[in-house]
Amino acid sequence: MTADHTTDMPEPGSWKALLANPYLTGPLKFILPLAIIPAIFATLYLIEPYQQFLMLSGLLIAYFIPPAGKESIIPIAILMGYPWWLVTLVIFLLDVAVSLFVVWNFDLALKIPLVGRLLESGMTAGRNYTDTQPWLRRFSTIGLVLFVFFPLQGTGAMNGAIVGRLLGLDKARVFGCVCAGSIASSLIIALGADVLLDVYRQNPALGIGILAAIVTAVLAAIIGWRMHEKRLRERTPR
Repeated sequence: MTADHTTDMPEPGSWKALLANPYLTGPLKFILPLAIIPAIFATLYLIEPYQQFLMLSGLLIAYFIPPAGKESIIPIAILMGYPWWLVTLVIFLLDVAVSLFVVWNFDLALKIPLVGRLLESGMTAGRNYTDTQPWLRRFSTIGLVLFVFFPLQGTGAMNGAIVGRLLGLDKARVFGCVCAGSIASSLIIALGADVLLDVYRQNPALGIGILAAIVTAVLAAIIGWRMHEKRLRERTPR
């Protein structure tokens, strides 16, 4: 008798049935995003000297605490001597983990005491933002990328995923928009900080002048945006 090797091969449909099993995919969708974060710290522990690992870990933990964000954590890390590509990659992976968790586990996460309060505050901020920015609904995909891209407080991966849900986008599109906005924003901030640091080393006066001009322009943009939002809120009927 000859062995029938075809019986050892799984049928193509069995994989779809396996992935459709909520008892398997449910825990996987909950655990996988959470596993990314300790994996990042473990990798940094292996590739960085211990003191540098501790300092970078502190910055990454601060990244989750408002009002810290890409616009502050990334330049600080580069000023401390970390390469721009490492900082960009780590921040992007953290955003991937957060957005995946929110996209996959939003309803469940609302029931977790601390996480649920954070998500509810994000939903409130997201509703207020979408109500005052009607263009965001018209250009939902591009609007969500821009929402995550601009490094302002409250426009990170978590709130971006929440806004995507409020806009009614499917999960894959929300995740893609958050990732696109995150990597673009992180790259621009990291490369800009790295170039500015090189300019400062060669010509301190020029470096300080460029930094002052950037800070002034950013503050002016923020003040202008806040005034624009205030005018929109005043026009919106209650």
